[in-house]
Amino acid sequence: MGGMFDTKTDKANRKIERTKKEENERKKSRTTVIIILAVLAVVSAVAIFLNSNYIRRTVPVVTIDGVSFSTTEFEFFFNSEYMEYMQMMSQFQGMGIDMPLDNRPLSRQPFPNSEDGETWADHFTNMALMRMANIVSIYNAARAAGFELSAEQQEEIDDELSMLALQAMFNQFPTAEMFLQQMFGNSMNEATYRKIMEFTALAGHFSEHMRESLNYTQQELADYYAENRDDLDVFAYRLLYINPESVNREDFDTEEVYDEAVQAAVADAHKRAADIITEGIETSDEFVAVAQREYGETSDWIGERQQRMGENLDAAFKDWLMDDSRAYGDITSIDNESNSLIVFFDSRNDNSYKTAGMRQILILREAVDPEEFPLGEEDPEYIAAFQQADNEARERAEQVYSLFINAGATESALIDLMEEHSDDTTPGGEYTEIAKFSYQSSFFRAMQVVPEIEEFLFDDNRNVGDSELIYTSAFGYHLVYFTGLGTELFELIADDRMRTEEHTEWQSSLIPGEPVRHFAFILVQV
Repeated sequence: MGGMFDTKTDKANRKIERTKKEENERKKSRTTVIIILAVLAVVSAVAIFLNSNYIRRTVPVVTIDGVSFSTTEFEFFFNSEYMEYMQMMSQFQGMGIDMPLDNRPLSRQPFPNSEDGETWADHFTNMALMRMANIVSIYNAARAAGFELSAEQQEEIDDELSMLALQAMFNQFPTAEMFLQQMFGNSMNEATYRKIMEFTALAGHFSEHMRESLNYTQQELADYYAENRDDLDVFAYRLLYINPESVNREDFDTEEVYDEAVQAAVADAHKRAADIITEGIETSDEFVAVAQREYGETSDWIGERQQRMGENLDAAFKDWLMDDSRAYGDITSIDNESNSLIVFFDSRNDNSYKTAGMRQILILREAVDPEEFPLGEEDPEYIAAFQQADNEARERAEQVYSLFINAGATESALIDLMEEHSDDTTPGGEYTEIAKFSYQSSFFRAMQVVPEIEEFLFDDNRNVGDSELIYTSAFGYHLVYFTGLGTELFELIADDRMRTEEHTEWQSSLIPGEPVRHFAFILVQV
């Protein structure tokens, strides 16, 4: 009996232990689930907190030479680089150049020819950081120099910000902030945008200040121009291409015979060019006559006079034009593998003349688009509409001219009439340092006007106070008042180049710091 009782007791005890053990396991499982859920809740809360607009605007994600940038600020520069690239590529549409980007996230699109797995997101990130570093180097130099934005420069920023509402409305956004978020990311707001504008404006205006603070003597300008005159002089010349007769591949049995025919056609073009040189062409009119003989009289652009600064000349005939012995009427032919080129020397201008100044009242002719008419510019209805618009502009111009004459034909009289009658948006209708030719320089102030006005301004008998009502086919009617001659053009050119070179050297001395990415850079969404 005792043994049987003991056995039953043992079984009961084991059952109780098993039950307790199972209960403990269930408790552990419930505890684990609760802990996991709690951790997930914390992680989710942290993620939401980290991705909140406040955090994205305030927590630094990258620092460059002591200047920190938030996620929102970095994404402004990232998106700016992206938009500039897309704008550049849009100019090549229709030219057979494919857009390298598609609609996938940039982080999933490999950058072309990358050997280390770089994506387009990496590329724009690097470009943005490089731009930020360059701006920071100038910004820090400005702060070290005690440079601050002027009241006028601050007003420019205010004006730009005030235009946001109009831009938003034009682009069909309810608010300026939504417009900014569409361009630069969802965390962008007007306060952050202003901060970025003030940062970039301080660097930009200080850089401009450093350039404008450079000064040179007239002797230094003359010496610089003399040293670089081959690059800076303006060369006038005429060109005529003598092309070989067309050779059709389908007319020949083998590639070898075809190549021989092509070479023979090119050789014939070279001979025709040599024969033209022997014709004794001495004037531009004779050159144009030969050009029209070769291409047809209707090809008015053939053999036309071209003007280029020496630095922009084609290498094929650059040295020939620059020869100091070159004189008007000199002519030469240059043979190459595909055709011949005949060059006629017209003149070399050393830019030693004074620039001109003027004020104007502009009476624009109402635009008439020929594409809106079935026959374009030849359509009788277009011609009638254009003539009507021109007549109306002429009547307005003659009325203003009469008012000007009756008021004494003075500069002040012209200014008084501007607000009510001029379509010119230039302040005071004033133009200074007008040159006879235009030059490629982002800083060079000399400008070019239409030929009709240029002829008036640079007349040898022109005196300060002279005025004239001038018609131009491009715009309409100009009431022009001559304000006088200014600086020699060669001095302006030399001054521009010297400033550019010295300013570039100064910028190169500001070595940008290496961007330091913080852990929070994971917030950047590219």
